[in-house]
Amino acid sequence: MATFVFDTHRAVKDLAAAGFPEAQAEALVELVGAAVGENAATKADLDAMEQRTNVRTDAMEQRMNVRIDDLEQRMEARFAAMEQQTAAQFAAQKQYMDARIDALEQQTAARMAAMEQRMEDRMAAMEQRMEDRFTAFEQQMAAQFAAQQQQMAAQEQRLNARMDSLEQRMEARSSDQEHRLTIRFLLILLPCMGLLFAALRLLPG
Repeated sequence: MATFVFDTHRAVKDLAAAGFPEAQAEALVELVGAAVGENAATKADLDAMEQRTNVRTDAMEQRMNVRIDDLEQRMEARFAAMEQQTAAQFAAQKQYMDARIDALEQQTAARMAAMEQRMEDRMAAMEQRMEDRFTAFEQQMAAQFAAQQQQMAAQEQRLNARMDSLEQRMEARSSDQEHRLTIRFLLILLPCMGLLFAALRLLPG
């Protein structure tokens, strides 16, 4: 069965507020309290209950403050540990990424160096092939020029021989023509001289 609590102090105040004199209000409250019996709480009981409630509230508040402080400390410790762990993870991740970047840079540098070396080798081989081709072309041109010079020398010799033969024939023909002209001149001159001698004989002494 629930205990009925009769607040006599509050009842006196309410009656005084309603216009009852304080003595009458207290007497009326005592009568009601007596009618209610032992279960009615007096002002002292209420004060004691209030004090106990305040003490329990203070104790609870202290316990709550202690628990809250402990919780705050644990949370701060957990946050600090989490921050340290996160910082360590970030540092490890950064170190891992730096290592990967360094490795990638080294691989790229090695690949670029190998590519440059291959290009230089190809350029050197191409230059050597071009030089060999130019050397062979120069040798071929020199051989062709020498052969042409030999052919021109042979043609010049043949031409000189033909010129000499032609000069000899021309000289022979010129000598023969001179001989024939001399004979013709003599053949023409002799009759003229005969006529001249005959005319001289016919002239008077």
